[in-house]
Amino acid sequence: MRTVVVSLIAADRPGLVTELAAVVAEQGGNWLESQMGRLGGTFAGAVLVELEDERVEDLSAAVRDLRDVDVVEVTAATTAATADPGDAPVRVVAIGQDQPGIVREVTRALADRGLGIREFHSSTSDAPMSGERLFEATAVVGAAEDADLTDLRTALDEVSEQLRLDIQIDDGEEDNPAWGEVPELG
Repeated sequence: MRTVVVSLIAADRPGLVTELAAVVAEQGGNWLESQMGRLGGTFAGAVLVELEDERVEDLSAAVRDLRDVDVVEVTAATTAATADPGDAPVRVVAIGQDQPGIVREVTRALADRGLGIREFHSSTSDAPMSGERLFEATAVVGAAEDADLTDLRTALDEVSEQLRLDIQIDDGEEDNPAWGEVPELG
């Protein structure tokens, strides 16, 4: 058996995921994990699939044959495990007026401290009172359970001040009542 990541971009339409699931099943694949969404009116998704090695090319061709699919990439996955079992999830949420550079600066602070991103979600919306465009990003990173996040907090405080953002870190250590307002990732 081989584990592959199937990523695709397609015109968004009802039934696309159902058709993709049918193709995976028809090729003898087992759908393990996926992340999918609509971005700017376009469907983008990635699926972790386990299947027999000799079926990988057939799966790739069958996904390419789906209606409205523009881009397909099938890549060997290095492992089915998604996180180091010794890692504890740390959630970082940044909210502020939309501007270039937010993702770059927040992710740089994480990468400079050796923290890999497990999940990253971002969106824009209109502020309720002013109508200004707000940007919100949520990153879930894996950190060793005994990791000292003081340096990360300091770096993100600097980013927060520089870009005038509200950045919060949830590592289970600080009691922060605002976390009840942030939706869980999943």
